[in-house]
Amino acid sequence: MNINPKTDHLTPWQRGMVSPNPAGRPQKFITSLKKQGYTQSQVNDIILVMLTLDETELSDIVNTGTATILELTIARALLNGAKKGSLYAIESLLNRAIGLPRVTQEVSIEAKHILLTMDLG
Repeated sequence: MNINPKTDHLTPWQRGMVSPNPAGRPQKFITSLKKQGYTQSQVNDIILVMLTLDETELSDIVNTGTATILELTIARALLNGAKKGSLYAIESLLNRAIGLPRVTQEVSIEAKHILLTMDLG
């Protein structure tokens, strides 16, 4: 790697000149989507609210064309889980919104003493 690259061919930008990059660095795709999407707390709030809805209310969300993809996905997952009698969707959504429940484990450690003697003479 060249520590001292040649800069003779470059013209320094002076204050008052037109910027060589007027729009600046383009935003990353995810950064630009954040402006129009949900925040993490809003997603968690939607999950918790939708978990309190009954089956007809969830069906209304699926059948109306005004729900967002997030709302449709959650509603469909909850309805499919209810039809199958599965708690997987509810468990996944609760873990996402609230977090995993605390798990306690009992650990036992056995210590052994070793006596070393060295004859250095």
